[in-house]
Amino acid sequence: MIAADQPTCFPSDVLVAVSSKDDGTMLDRIRGRHVADVLENRRRFCDQIDINYDDVVYHVISYDRAQTFDTTIEVTEADTVKYNNEGIFADALYTEAAGVGLFLPVADCIATVIYGPKRRALMLAHLGRHSTVAQLMTRAIQYFVERGSQAKDLQIWMSPSITQKNYRMDYFNHADDINWHNFCHQTADGIYLDMQGFNRSLAVQAGVPADNIFISPIDTADNPNYFSHSSGDVDGRFAVVACMKSDSGVLN
Repeated sequence: MIAADQPTCFPSDVLVAVSSKDDGTMLDRIRGRHVADVLENRRRFCDQIDINYDDVVYHVISYDRAQTFDTTIEVTEADTVKYNNEGIFADALYTEAAGVGLFLPVADCIATVIYGPKRRALMLAHLGRHSTVAQLMTRAIQYFVERGSQAKDLQIWMSPSITQKNYRMDYFNHADDINWHNFCHQTADGIYLDMQGFNRSLAVQAGVPADNIFISPIDTADNPNYFSHSSGDVDGRFAVVACMKSDSGVLN
């Protein structure tokens, strides 16, 4: 965990933390989701940030063909590792329960935290290419609004992730979509996507003030402190954890 890389945009009663390679991998996609040494890495990292791993909901991302990549699930204490150690399959997890942590392993994709201070609501969303194209950000903000939050009050932070200078694709089915014109750059060697910029634009269009949106400047593709699938880390993942403290200030 690198102190300088932690978000500072949230109030003191909201914990958001990002691990680094030094904390070990938080998911091994080759050996399995919950192998013993990876579980130990998760528990050790959670201890470091003063939250019990048993009190988090483990966020599972699926790329199954049937997925729509815009599924949001509300979670409570009943969904935490204490009661469900397999995890919850979703593209975004939402909670209004203090003391319930949200735990998402990533490597290049954008782990995005959205906080609604007036309702005390928290979301952790996985914004990869598929969910970005599906405009999960727009649907996530709608989810908050439907439950009583106002878009103008939401605070958003996007984690270390791959940036446009390194996110090259050989083809992109939405290159001609007018919504992508400012975020999709065609060159002789491929198409480069600005995932952060596109998601930021969706949030602003949905009513979130630009000043309420914070994007980590860290590019996982060329920063050796973070796992990056594009740079060859096929099995390793770092994690983002988000949790609202209880009224007493206690997390665990």
